[in-house]
Amino acid sequence: MRENMQPPVKVLFVLPSLMSGGAERVLITLMNGLDRKKYTPTLLTVQNKGELDSLIEKNIHVEKLNKFSIIRSLPWLFKTINEQKPDVVISTMAHMNFAVLLLKPFLPKARFIVREAITPSFFFQKYKWRRPVIKMLYKFLYPRADIILSPTQRVFDEFRQNLGFESQKFTHLPNPVDLEHIRAAQDFPEVDESRKHCVHFIAAGRLEPQKGYDRLIEALANWKGKHEWQLTILGEGGQRQALEALISKHGLTDKVILKGLVKNPYGQFGAADCFLLPSRYEGLPNVVLESLACGAPVIATQESGGIDEIAKAADKGSVRIVQDMDAFLKAMEEVAPMPTACFRPSLLPEIYSKPNIAKAFDEVLTQVTS
Repeated sequence: MRENMQPPVKVLFVLPSLMSGGAERVLITLMNGLDRKKYTPTLLTVQNKGELDSLIEKNIHVEKLNKFSIIRSLPWLFKTINEQKPDVVISTMAHMNFAVLLLKPFLPKARFIVREAITPSFFFQKYKWRRPVIKMLYKFLYPRADIILSPTQRVFDEFRQNLGFESQKFTHLPNPVDLEHIRAAQDFPEVDESRKHCVHFIAAGRLEPQKGYDRLIEALANWKGKHEWQLTILGEGGQRQALEALISKHGLTDKVILKGLVKNPYGQFGAADCFLLPSRYEGLPNVVLESLACGAPVIATQESGGIDEIAKAADKGSVRIVQDMDAFLKAMEEVAPMPTACFRPSLLPEIYSKPNIAKAFDEVLTQVTS
């Protein structure tokens, strides 16, 4: 009977690196969740560096090209994909998607799925002088994909509005959240007497202009609030020195703590009274979903990508969306100290649960390989 069964579908996941980012975590979660009776997943990374190796399940084979540049790695990328002979190639992030789609004509037997979590307008603003080239790459290469995934409808809206690109290949796939893994965390900060009178805010993400930590710190310079307060920011990035200088300039050294990269932040999410997302742009912010899974409500800027979609799915009051930093501070004033040494009930909407997304992802793979 086994001889008559179809062999597992070979699925190759491609990432630029294993750096700690939302897009990388999402792709690894989707990969880990595949049914091994139906699929054989492999991970290919262009760069060797990154902190996310520990998230990859032990039975998944990993190939690393040890190359610095995606463009310069194209010959080795093609060689490795050709040797792997996958049935499906899945990539995420625009620059990685452009690279694999360039190779698609030379790999005619494979199906290609690209995942896009960031709006094209972000790249147009960040790389203004490259805008015509980026626009051309989107319009020329993305139609080659067999399926285009995005966790937020906003991305597809921009493809239509900014690129004139309408496609039946657009497929909405929310970010999966591994609730069981997140709430297994045990490393909660100790609760002392002072914590009962102090609101603890938390934020997490790369220390880059995108995340808006600079404008939040500027706004906090003269903010008193109704309670004592402290903000802990988790993450590393190129803006660390500038943020440290800003914190010092405004005398916030005891108030705003740059804690660096934390491998497992979930105990700290769960212990906080509120998660802050002052971003200038996002896709579908995964840290918001993780914070909600930990039971911590969220205050976020309107610019934070698909935050509206999360707020609509969540219980009322779980996600506060504000228009500017004055409104951000007013929302922060309404947060009271709620010290805890264990997780509060999850606030995560059911549509983002890992089992639901795993089922939807299986349907996508079935569609593309049928």
